[in-house]
Amino acid sequence: MNLNIFYLHEDSNVSPEQLSEKLAAFPKHQLSNDSWPDIATICTADFTIAYRKQEILLKFRVYNDYFRSIKRPINTEVHFDNCVEFFVAFDQSDQYYNIEFNCLGIGKMAYGSQKDKRTLLQESVVQKIHTWTKSNTKGAVFNWEMMMSIPAEVFVFHQIQSFEGLIAKANFYKCGDGLPDPHFLCWNKIVSSVPDFHSPDYFGAIQFMSAQAEPGSSK
Repeated sequence: MNLNIFYLHEDSNVSPEQLSEKLAAFPKHQLSNDSWPDIATICTADFTIAYRKQEILLKFRVYNDYFRSIKRPINTEVHFDNCVEFFVAFDQSDQYYNIEFNCLGIGKMAYGSQKDKRTLLQESVVQKIHTWTKSNTKGAVFNWEMMMSIPAEVFVFHQIQSFEGLIAKANFYKCGDGLPDPHFLCWNKIVSSVPDFHSPDYFGAIQFMSAQAEPGSSK
């Protein structure tokens, strides 16, 4: 799949709540379980993404989840919890960043070419990614949303002065490996016998559009 990412014209001093409202005007993209349909799940999720000159704004919405998140150290196994993830490769490289956060706002970020060849980024870098979470629980049903503000400086192996015009490859995920009913939702379909998000061959193309382009435009 291809995804166009549009510029958000907004003052940098607005609140997270205001940014979240602004993102409502941008395209919404579904995460599905098409990659492993034999793993049944009632959890559903989608995301919205936009950018400013040196910042990616990414909002996930999750429905019918089961709450189980743990207060962990940064750069540990957050994928066992209620977790959303963004993997991205710049410059058509086989090297990619994985950004993972559980619903408590605890993150993990690494860089490399394969699942077993990752370089964890320093905790101080991960902490530059700001997250805001809103949630509600009805019985055993946990609905939540998370917005991430991802500054260009966290992509430490690249010198990104502006996202405008960049073309990259990426995938977006929702998982919960340690939940009672584990699930593995993806934006771009992955073909593998077992769930494996570290599959850059199945990343989709993303393009950061001109700052003058409007959501819904292909120019």
